[in-house]
Amino acid sequence: MNRTHPLLLVAIVAVACTKVQRPDGNGGPTQYCDSTVRIEFPDGGWTEYNGCHEVMLDATYEFDPDDPPSIRSFKIQLTGANDPGFECWMVVTSYGICGPGFYGVGPSESTLVEMATYDCDYVPDAYEGRYTSTDGQMRIETVYAGDETGDFTGDPLFSEFEASIEAKTQEGLNVIIAFDIGAYLRGDDGEENECLFAD
Repeated sequence: MNRTHPLLLVAIVAVACTKVQRPDGNGGPTQYCDSTVRIEFPDGGWTEYNGCHEVMLDATYEFDPDDPPSIRSFKIQLTGANDPGFECWMVVTSYGICGPGFYGVGPSESTLVEMATYDCDYVPDAYEGRYTSTDGQMRIETVYAGDETGDFTGDPLFSEFEASIEAKTQEGLNVIIAFDIGAYLRGDDGEENECLFAD
């Protein structure tokens, strides 16, 4: 995925939605979010937060006239602070997705984890900063965008993401992430790409 910040904001817990909303009167599912982010420090300390204060989510799909849509890449930001001025967030960027399974985490793998810990609760001064994952693994349980076939480009498409990640940074921080998110996203058709399951 070639997109950078700002991401398409999916206001799962906020009152107002921007751009992507539940279609009026269709009786479809309701958006939801459940997420935990845990950061373990080299000195043995740790912090944990609910990543659903504000969720930013983007995805690309493969559309086919004979098959349901396949989610091929996604980017999720999980924010651990209610105030948007605070820097406490985790961004998971993943491509080469071909359904449930294990995917590698790191600069040369399918998935990259970036985070800012400046304003997260219970983070010692020595570990306030920005970090990038260098190693780890993501297990996807669910990436699902429905059973209907066709071209959904530009349409609000209810999409579900459930995964867990264990990763580490060069500085020795360990990150454990779990998320289960369902949201309406604009259907953007992505080119078919190689499946990047972990070895």
